[in-house]
Amino acid sequence: MSKLKRLFKPRHKLQILRYIQRAPIRHKITLAIVLLLLLPMSIVGFYFYWNMAAVLTKNANDNLSQLIRQANENIENSFKIIDTTSLHFLSNKNIRSWTSGDTSFDGDFYNLFINKSLIEEDLRYSLMFNNAWDMNLISTAYVFLNEDIYCSIFKSTPNIDLINNNNINVFKKISGSKIRGKTILPPSLTDRTIYFTRIVTNINNPKQRLVMIFGIEENELYKKYAELLSFEGSMVYITDDRGAIYSSSDRNLLGGTVASSILNLNNDTDVSEVTLGNTTYLVAHRKIGDTGLNFIAGIPRNQVLAKLSDSMRNYIAITFVIIFVSVFAGVLVSLRFTRFIRDLLSVINKVKVGNYETKMPAYKDRELKLLSNTFNNMTDEIKYLINQVYEKQLLLKETEFKFLQSQMNPHFLFNTLITIGYKARLSKDDTIYKMVTSLTELLQAGIYTNSRAKVHIRQELEFIEFYLYLQKMRFEDKLEYIIHVSDESILDLLIPKLSIEPLVENAVVHGLEEKMGKGTVEVNIYRKNESVYIDVTDDGAGFESSNINLDDFETVSMRKKGHNSIGLINTHKRIRLIYGESYGIQIESRINKGSKVTVHIPADRSEIINV
Repeated sequence: MSKLKRLFKPRHKLQILRYIQRAPIRHKITLAIVLLLLLPMSIVGFYFYWNMAAVLTKNANDNLSQLIRQANENIENSFKIIDTTSLHFLSNKNIRSWTSGDTSFDGDFYNLFINKSLIEEDLRYSLMFNNAWDMNLISTAYVFLNEDIYCSIFKSTPNIDLINNNNINVFKKISGSKIRGKTILPPSLTDRTIYFTRIVTNINNPKQRLVMIFGIEENELYKKYAELLSFEGSMVYITDDRGAIYSSSDRNLLGGTVASSILNLNNDTDVSEVTLGNTTYLVAHRKIGDTGLNFIAGIPRNQVLAKLSDSMRNYIAITFVIIFVSVFAGVLVSLRFTRFIRDLLSVINKVKVGNYETKMPAYKDRELKLLSNTFNNMTDEIKYLINQVYEKQLLLKETEFKFLQSQMNPHFLFNTLITIGYKARLSKDDTIYKMVTSLTELLQAGIYTNSRAKVHIRQELEFIEFYLYLQKMRFEDKLEYIIHVSDESILDLLIPKLSIEPLVENAVVHGLEEKMGKGTVEVNIYRKNESVYIDVTDDGAGFESSNINLDDFETVSMRKKGHNSIGLINTHKRIRLIYGESYGIQIESRINKGSKVTVHIPADRSEIINV
């Protein structure tokens, strides 16, 4: 008990709660399954026990009352038959003559013998068809005139002298008392016979009395209530009002006195609980007619619930089996439904160290399958985003590297070009002067910039004009170009520096140079809502546009082959780096038909950055 008290102290309760909180989820699932089964089964078990205990107790009370009533009626009827037999004896003429005092046997032993023989013959004749005699209720019958003069009849003759002495002692006991009418005397351990007596007195001569004594074997009464003793530990008493025991389930108590707690029970139809020693009995008490005797019977309460206890033991055994099976099933279920947790932790640990190729397995359950697919999609997205950031960083570094390369000793180059331009002007060669000036402006635009530089679209068109003028001087009539702007307000919007010039260069070099005859490059700039579109169209040789993936990196092999998509790819990635994935370049091209490259950027009104 002290261990239980220590277990349920607040500190220990807190420790138990913490343990449950820290327990693995599979243990919690197993515990929940066991509790969900054990709790209702316990409630049902307790309800079943108390409900059945009440029903069994009520049934036991009813059965006990019914058995006692039947046994009591049997015993009462037995005494009524004996009483009727005694009255029947009085109707005998010879017995009445003893009562009236008409017969005198003073010294006349022959006459006494004849008279006794007649009476005994009459008694035998009377008992020949008597139910009490046939049912062995009466074992002996005596008629006493006095201690010396009596008649007798026996059911059997095991020891006549002992029977005579016992009956004479009974006669002495009642003849010296003031008892009148009928009375019943209890047995003893030495004489287990119950004596039913009736005293008849002559009204004219009160001293003239006739005493009839009927011997009743206590064992015959015992048989009347033997059915009540089917319950182990049951007790039955037939007592008088003083508590003297006439018959008992305990054969050693004959002639003794019953316990006062039993004697004081009310004579009613209810069954009461009485505790004797350490045993509680269900006890009922009845009066046996007008005999002055009481019939008392009791059944141990635990015997009433014995079968219920057996049922409960079976129920508990079955419950433990169910608990064992439930624990086993709970472990299997928890392993089944927590497997995904182990899998999830495993892949999370792999992702933590940078392994984004890891995948969760497929599950049959819809929810777990959704979880698996969501996680796998998440790792794919993370991998994609990381690659995107990595690609953008590479592009920035490559652009900056090229920018650094292009800045190697730029002043020497510009000074040389300016010198050439001045000499051409001094020589009055305006064409050479304009070509050198255009080349200088174009080179300055390419050298003094970075990957995030922005200019007005107006300035970007100037760079295109410089480039196309130089190419026009080169190809003369073979090259024609057209620049069209749908709205003059577009020219004030911003665009990444040199984002159109590479496309025009690509159209000239890889489109028109490979074409026989005259070619045209057209630049068309227009606006839709908050987007600006620049179409660069040529009618050159064209190429297979399906073979170009603008999301690929510029590789060394592409560079070695002089692949015509390098400028397109760089410009596409640069626009996306600045404006996001929604913008970039689209290509339409057919071999020998020409190409169309469309640049899509937002209507950018932000400030110019690092021009």
